[in-house]
Amino acid sequence: MMLSKVVSIIETLTSSAIGPSPKFDEYHVIKLLMTLLKEGSIGRTRLSKILMLGEGSTRTLITRMKSMGLIEESRKGCSLTPSGRDVADVIVSKISCITRVPVESFGISGVGVGVLVKGAPPRVDVIKLRDEAVRRGAKALITMLLVKGKLAIPTVEDDVMARWPDVSKYIFDAIKPQEGDAILIGIADQYSMAERGALMAAWSLALEQSKSVNASSTS
Repeated sequence: MMLSKVVSIIETLTSSAIGPSPKFDEYHVIKLLMTLLKEGSIGRTRLSKILMLGEGSTRTLITRMKSMGLIEESRKGCSLTPSGRDVADVIVSKISCITRVPVESFGISGVGVGVLVKGAPPRVDVIKLRDEAVRRGAKALITMLLVKGKLAIPTVEDDVMARWPDVSKYIFDAIKPQEGDAILIGIADQYSMAERGALMAAWSLALEQSKSVNASSTS
């Protein structure tokens, strides 16, 4: 399945054209798909808590996803259909490994949540990514790239290991980036907001990466 098809599916699920304006957005769809892919069947009540959505909004999201053949329900709860698994597989092929990252070493207060973006584009607009993360609820965003085996923060530090060895080691151990990958660390007072900011910034970067690949293949 192409990434463009996944984007179209997410846009349809979050559209107000097929019903009342939803209280969920792309984040909730992506989070739900990634969670079900990882954990299998989950009940509605627990999904509501994971997504931090009201039960009514969670029910609406599930209903829409069922109508598109992405999930099914049983006594065990909600689970992905083969089509839903295909969509989730595309997402995790681009972004994955959502985990808490200690940011105290940077002199920053708050909770840090890192998201791995596989195969980031050669040029990364860190300001645009930060603005996206803040728009989604984070207070700040740290963007790191793995270049020639070293973690770098564009325009700030070419070797994170030399300056912040503890954080660098944690990222290599917990997130396991490969050459050319990006790690986006959302920062907020609450884990949920840090995760939301980082995940949606990561999604926007994955879309940019796909556009750059398509542009180079057609040139």
